Amino acid sequence: MNTMIRQSILSGALVGIGVVINTVSENRYAGAMLFSLALLTIIHCGLKLYTGKIGFVMTVPAKDLGVMLLGNLFGVLIPTLAIASQKKNVMEKLLEVSGNKFSASFLAMFIFGCFCGVLMFVAVYCKNTVITVFCIMVFILSGFEHCIADFPYLAINFSLANLGKFLCVVAGNSVGSIVTHYLIKDGEVQKPA
Repeated sequence: MNTMIRQSILSGALVGIGVVINTVSENRYAGAMLFSLALLTIIHCGLKLYTGKIGFVMTVPAKDLGVMLLGNLFGVLIPTLAIASQKKNVMEKLLEVSGNKFSASFLAMFIFGCFCGVLMFVAVYCKNTVITVFCIMVFILSGFEHCIADFPYLAINFSLANLGKFLCVVAGNSVGSIVTHYLIKDGEVQKPA
């Protein structure tokens, strides 16, 4: 298995751990803060996360982005479904959150995805622990949507409508990140770290 696939799966798994802790945490602020461990680890270890790289679309091959996205989606299911299969309360909470999440409109999911994309790009671009933690907390507490973190909710509550809404999140994350990169760099293209 090549390095990109391995690192993409591991990134997804880290996000999955974040999804579990955020989903079951009784304190929403603590859950949001603890979720940031996933992105801090991904940045520190130089792992591959689609939402951290899509803003650099002009310098990252589309094939690599596709591999990252698929690896992330596979990886995020490993901890979420494994833990949910062993803890009934986790599965119940995931189902509850999924129902609420996919009750939003297609447009809302795209918009929430865009703003999450903005925050994800800033978190990765700045490489500052405090900024990363706050970006993660803001996206979670604001109800913004992150395609990798949302995938387990789709997996346990699949329908064609929910799949369409999930694809709106993928598009929103991508647009928000790409536009933010463009605005930060005043139109210059920078390579990802």
